[in-house]
Amino acid sequence: MSRILMAWEMGANMGHIDRLLLTARALRSRGHEVSFVLRDLSRAHARIAAEGFAIGQAPVWLPKLANPPPLSNYTTVLAAAGWLDAPGLAGLISGWRRWYEVLQPDVLICDHAPTALLASRGLGMSVWTIGTSFEVPPRGAHFPPMAHWEPCSGSRSATDDATLLPAANQALALHGLAPLARLTDLFDGCHQAIASLPELAHYDGYGPDMPFCGPTYVGDSGIEPVWPGSVGPKVFAYLNPAHTEFARLMQALRELGVRALVHAKGLSPAGAQRLGGPQLRFETQPVRLDPALAEADLVVSHGGLGTATAALLAGKPQLAVATHMEQLMTGRRLATQGLGLAVPPGATATDWRHLIGQLLSDTRIAAAARAVADRHRGETATGTAEKLADLIEAGR
Repeated sequence: MSRILMAWEMGANMGHIDRLLLTARALRSRGHEVSFVLRDLSRAHARIAAEGFAIGQAPVWLPKLANPPPLSNYTTVLAAAGWLDAPGLAGLISGWRRWYEVLQPDVLICDHAPTALLASRGLGMSVWTIGTSFEVPPRGAHFPPMAHWEPCSGSRSATDDATLLPAANQALALHGLAPLARLTDLFDGCHQAIASLPELAHYDGYGPDMPFCGPTYVGDSGIEPVWPGSVGPKVFAYLNPAHTEFARLMQALRELGVRALVHAKGLSPAGAQRLGGPQLRFETQPVRLDPALAEADLVVSHGGLGTATAALLAGKPQLAVATHMEQLMTGRRLATQGLGLAVPPGATATDWRHLIGQLLSDTRIAAAARAVADRHRGETATGTAEKLADLIEAGR
């Protein structure tokens, strides 16, 4: 039996907790002792503590960056984690190393937890980074650009890495630890696995030894889907009603005459009445994805990986309306493989009727989406967790 610590530091969605919990269940069933140190304990009781796992608060960076330097690769994530402030970063390292001293883990699993990874240097435990490909960028001399499709995008990578390296090394020096020769050395000596589908890789450039273990989204929770109307193709949408184009998008759905089921968390009753229609139904509570997507002809979302994965496994075309870079990277991956269309953050004057109509009528996109679903038929989040547990036990 091993003592295993699961660490979550960055990000705000429930995908991190779900992914770690699935893997923790698999590991505990094999006799390992698993504990959690998490960014957000307010979401942890029903999912983790209620199942008997020990939980603790992760050291996280609280100040907001004022006038941060322009960064274009994984350094954007590190800067948001406090890596521009050497004394502050040293404080976070102290917090993580205290957790390691108290819990004495044999294995550390980092899910979007770069500072936890940095703090583990020199302690001799087996260390893993597990997450989406956005959180596990490909290895190289420098971190690759996020917008890797743009001409000359890679020219800034060395400069971006050099911007953060001195502060990281100063923080390490405050703990008497050896410096990083380059920022990508953060991942030296740790094992890596991507809990996602290869079709949704955010980056290019992974080697054949990088395991893509499969989906980890949980699609069986929420209310049952209820479709409005009786005639027309079905569109399932999962969108933030605060998005600047939300009203225009709803107008397009009404005008197209589709049967639209829209999960819009936080939408007021007055807003639902103003924007809805006989064939447009709003739900403010989460909707069970599996049955909803089984019936949908098209999925419209912001391009979050969980929804994109669920739609891909259901074989449905997608319209990704990104609100930030990570979602845009997912949307562009869908678009370049002929699985859907992507709209970048801040896009205005978008012809939503045209885009939705195109996706509903394009048989090639529909066929490509079905082909991906067939390729991954039978893959489940539980199966992914078992694959991850196999890798962790093997220590690869």
